Amino acid sequence: FSFALQLGLLLVFRTNAAYTRWMAARDSWARMSAHSKNLVRMGSIFSSDQSAVKEMSNACWLYARTVMNKLSSPGEDEEEYIEEVLERYQDSSIGTRVIKSKNRVIAAWRQLSLQLHSLPASDPKALIETDKSIIVLGECTAICEKIYSSPVPLVYTRHTARFLSLWALTLPCALYSAFSALDQTWATLPATSILAFFLFGVDELAMQLEEPFSILPMKYFVDDISESAEILTETFEEQDEDM
Repeated sequence: FSFALQLGLLLVFRTNAAYTRWMAARDSWARMSAHSKNLVRMGSIFSSDQSAVKEMSNACWLYARTVMNKLSSPGEDEEEYIEEVLERYQDSSIGTRVIKSKNRVIAAWRQLSLQLHSLPASDPKALIETDKSIIVLGECTAICEKIYSSPVPLVYTRHTARFLSLWALTLPCALYSAFSALDQTWATLPATSILAFFLFGVDELAMQLEEPFSILPMKYFVDDISESAEILTETFEEQDEDM
């Protein structure tokens, strides 16, 4: 047990660092979702053009869907992404241009800005204020890309695994004398297995949290943005009909 304290500190530091990465990614997606909905909401308020507001909601979805594709494993989401974008923009060349762009996220971000400022609004200041949400979307995406492109150094993960494995292998030697004094030597193996199970579980937990985009429900976030945008535009259409 002489290295138990050092091992415990190493696992705690690693788990905290991994959880910080996961929480930063989760918060960024939460802000992207909120500001995407805000763009559609504001657009439906200060513009009376239903088709333009609809295109605005499509641009919000396109940006979120493109960010999801960027943060997914290479090749994992490519076919679905292309299929969904082309289906959403089957009557427009916007989807094709974004797909063929060298930087799809920047292309989708630009399209979102163009769509916002093409809205016929009586108050130009409203567009300027709403544009702040697009800036926030870019900031959140930059945070996500930083996390995605800066994984935890492999040497840190390997060092923790080696330290934990060596400690678990030598643990029976330390427990044997303690259980021998109680005439319960048979309990050495079960006790070692239980301790190793929980400690290796903590290590596995940290390993999962280090790559947050592999466990975050990004598809759910994107679908939520799309559904919320549809509700906002439908409400906007109903109000126009009542008027």
